[in-house]
Amino acid sequence: MRRHLPTQRAALLIAVLVLGGCGDASAEGVPLGAASSATGPESGGLTAERAGVVLSAFDQADSAASSTGDIEGLRLQETSPALDFSVAAVRRAAHHQRQQPAFRHVNPGFALPTGAASCFLVVATLQLSGAELAPTVVSQFVESDGTWKLSHNVRVSQEAVIGARGVGGTVAGPAEQLLDVASRQALAGEVFARTIGSSTGNRALVDPGALLDEQFAAGWSLYQQQLAGTGVQVDREFTGAQWGPCAASTSAGTVTFLTLYATDVLVPAPDGAATVTLPPESFDLIALGRTEPASGSRIEVSRVETFLLLIPESGSGATVLGLNDTAIAIDIS
Repeated sequence: MRRHLPTQRAALLIAVLVLGGCGDASAEGVPLGAASSATGPESGGLTAERAGVVLSAFDQADSAASSTGDIEGLRLQETSPALDFSVAAVRRAAHHQRQQPAFRHVNPGFALPTGAASCFLVVATLQLSGAELAPTVVSQFVESDGTWKLSHNVRVSQEAVIGARGVGGTVAGPAEQLLDVASRQALAGEVFARTIGSSTGNRALVDPGALLDEQFAAGWSLYQQQLAGTGVQVDREFTGAQWGPCAASTSAGTVTFLTLYATDVLVPAPDGAATVTLPPESFDLIALGRTEPASGSRIEVSRVETFLLLIPESGSGATVLGLNDTAIAIDIS
């Protein structure tokens, strides 16, 4: 699990200047039977007590794997997209020769489905060893191959903590049942457009905010300008969207995860050199674990972006409560 996150502004500025999981880390996730034993078999749904057992076991195993940089241990506790961010965080920690702090979730609140459960949401304070700050995080766990694994996780921005805390004690349901197809498609398109400082023409779908517009989109603009200064043109292409399987219905609206997939295409500017080069100190190359420069006539960097959204039933637009972004693959030609 990605625990010690820099501010989004700092992370994006790093990208501009240099053109991110307790018990036995080998435990194979949290067995469903371990959670089920917390209540009798007559209980058809997942209770807060049972979800707490899952969360506690995850903290023990994933914290150990993160702190030691054990990527295979992380794979036993997490699945994508959360795993993508955790692996990138491990690689960045190794690159900077530092150890990620141990962690545990405290004061958790759960959004649980009724009946048989294959996912649930949790909001909690993340206690980091040796750190004064204790951020609020929202996570999603899913059933995978007979175990519970972390699938989504974001640190909530300070101004969004109240909205995120509304997740605790609510009922969770599939996102497709709370939002119709057209609404999901339109919202995903607008969120992506806003990440690159643009819009689909309906800015009202997403409320303006410092995290999305003033930090993330602004960082993208700075990245483009920096590369342009070296004779490189970069464009970000939208390649897909995926909604989290669980969404919480709160008094303020629906809280759910949206994952976007995109590709950064880097090519020489019309008046630039014949090739494009990214140094090994590049924020993306560090996340990918590359220690050699990437150079070619065209470089494509695939990336994943996760957003925690609060979507009111009517009236104002959706609010971005938190987000993550990382490169996940590179193709050089």
